[in-house]
Amino acid sequence: MDPAKQYLYSSVPPYKLITNLTEEELLSLMRHEAHRIEKSIYNDIFESKFNIYNEKAKRIKEICKELEQRNLDENEPTLVWAKQILTAFNDLKSNFIEPYSKAPQSYDLSKAQEYVDFVQQRRSVRVWHDKQPSKDELEALADQCIDAARWAPSSGNRQPWQFKVLTEQQDKDLLKKIKEEHCTSAPLLIFIGMDRRLYGSLSLKQFETALYIDAGAAIMNMVGTAQSTGMGTCWNHFGRDMIDSREINKKIYLNFCEHMAIPDYIEPVAILAIGAPAYMPPTPARVKVQSLKIV
Repeated sequence: MDPAKQYLYSSVPPYKLITNLTEEELLSLMRHEAHRIEKSIYNDIFESKFNIYNEKAKRIKEICKELEQRNLDENEPTLVWAKQILTAFNDLKSNFIEPYSKAPQSYDLSKAQEYVDFVQQRRSVRVWHDKQPSKDELEALADQCIDAARWAPSSGNRQPWQFKVLTEQQDKDLLKKIKEEHCTSAPLLIFIGMDRRLYGSLSLKQFETALYIDAGAAIMNMVGTAQSTGMGTCWNHFGRDMIDSREINKKIYLNFCEHMAIPDYIEPVAILAIGAPAYMPPTPARVKVQSLKIV
C-alpha cells in the first residue's frame, strides 16, 4: 500500500482496495469513517489530529465515487449522512452538529424506575399459548423488532447486524437436535448474525470481540420491542462455541445456512424465539445491586 494513497484502501486490516470491497463493506466503512470524524469534535481532537481526519474525509470521497459508479441510490441513508459530514468538514460544529442536534431532556430520576419496572417483567418464555398471532402479524412484529435493533449502538457505527426471520415450521425444524424444543416450536424465530467483513481485528483474533457486544445491544432492543406488545421471548445461544462442540451440530448448522441462504461471512450469535406465552414463568432470584458493584 502506497503510504501517500492510504485513502484508496480500507482503514482496517486487511486493507483492501476500496474498488475491491462489496457494497455492504463500502457503506459500513463509510459509516465508520464519518463516525470517527464526527466523534473527533466531541473529543476535541479534530484540530490536533487534522491530518488523520482529512485522510478519512478523502477516503469517504473515494467511497462516494465508487458507489456512484455502481449506481447506488443517491438517497441511501448512509450516503446522504456521510455527504453531509463532508460538506460541513471545515466547520463541523457550526455546519453539522449544531443544526442537527436536539435539546436534551430534563433529568428525572423517577423515569429510571419506570424503565426498571418494565425490564423486570421480562421472562425467558419456553411454553407457548395455543392461540398465536397470524403469520402476517408475526412477520410485521419481526420487522418492528429489526427496526428497533438497527437503532442499537454499534462499535464504530458499523451497523453489522444480519437477521433471518423464520415463521414456517419446516424452516424451524432445520434447527432440531441443535436447539431445544421450546425454540423450534416457537411461533416466530429470528436468527441473529453479524457480518464479520465489517470488523478489523485489534488482536490476533479473526475479528474484534466488539462483534458480540454489538449483537447483544441489538438483541435487547428486539426483546424489549416484543415484550412491549405482550409477547414472550427467549434469547437462545447460537454461537460458534456451541455449534462447534459436536460434529452433528456443525452438520445441522451448515444445512441450516444452505437452506436459509446465510453467507459464510455471517457470524452466528443467537436465535430469538418469540410468541404469545402460555403463562409468564415465576420470577427468578436476582443478586442484590450492591453485590454487583466492585468496591
